[in-house]
Amino acid sequence: MQRMRVDRSAPLALLIGAALLFAGVCLAEEPAHPATHEAVPTEHVATQEHAPETAAREATAQDVAPHGVTPAGHEAATGAHGGGHGTGMPHIPSALTFIEAKLPPEQAEMLNKLKDPIFSLLVALLLAVFFVSLSGKLDPRKPGRTQMAVELIFGGLYGLFTTIIGPSARRYTPFLGSLFVFIFCNNLFGMVPLGHSSTSSFANTTFALGMLTFLYVQYIALKENGIGGYLFHMAGSPKTGMEWGFSLLLFPLHVLGELIKPISLSLRLFGNIFGEDTLMATMVLLGAGIMFKITGGMALVPGIPLQLPFYFLGLLSCTIQALVFTLLATVYIALWLPHGHHAEESHGH
Repeated sequence: MQRMRVDRSAPLALLIGAALLFAGVCLAEEPAHPATHEAVPTEHVATQEHAPETAAREATAQDVAPHGVTPAGHEAATGAHGGGHGTGMPHIPSALTFIEAKLPPEQAEMLNKLKDPIFSLLVALLLAVFFVSLSGKLDPRKPGRTQMAVELIFGGLYGLFTTIIGPSARRYTPFLGSLFVFIFCNNLFGMVPLGHSSTSSFANTTFALGMLTFLYVQYIALKENGIGGYLFHMAGSPKTGMEWGFSLLLFPLHVLGELIKPISLSLRLFGNIFGEDTLMATMVLLGAGIMFKITGGMALVPGIPLQLPFYFLGLLSCTIQALVFTLLATVYIALWLPHGHHAEESHGH
């Protein structure tokens, strides 16, 4: 068996380059504090001392970001994540952020609402192009590095699915493998310069993935068990008279549990990726603020890349969250397979 030769310096160089590009895009800008009419006279005097500099900076901000994008490069809270409004959470700008700055307010707001579907579609198109182009280069006798890497990933996933489901895991590997790759790439896309993790949105992405998994599992449950077996399983598979009595209590609990599963899947993925993106943006703003203080307010100065150490934590988190979502979906499928299914499948093979 041929072994893959991995150049460890290449991923490190890509990470450093991405961090520096992020810091360069985010302009050093002092965070603006909302002025109040009840300010004490001493604060008013201090504000007047810096009035010319502040006025020039505000004029520049209006020219660069008329639609809620600050010169520091982060998006204003417009409810893009989870449908909220005014959350105040910092976000690293994406490619659409700079397009929104050139559009009228109505069109910019509409584009901001479509940000998550746009990036999800972009990731799906990139994956489709990659796998279609790879399918024409497959060679079982002399596989290339890319083919070996893909076979290693999907071979490991298939072995994991087989451990949980059994030999019949081959039937469900296309869905589960696609689910893992799609979530993993969407998670990583937020760490790419001018990219965005659509999985950091509950309403637009993660809930849809949870509902898709829920519908797929229910379809498998009805197909493998039939309507009678499906209801029997929901009642707790009672056998004795006492168990049939308790089934009146277990049935609504099992129904409630099935309805909660897609929500729990969605919230787990959303919370971790949203928190990761917020942490990255906070470190970018902190580095930009420190450099702003050091340089005395010079514009177009790259900030200190304080987010660089968190890139490694982000890579680990992106992988773990995609794997957890996929493994839970695998377990849900295995729970609905008929008893003795694994044994029958193993004897059949």
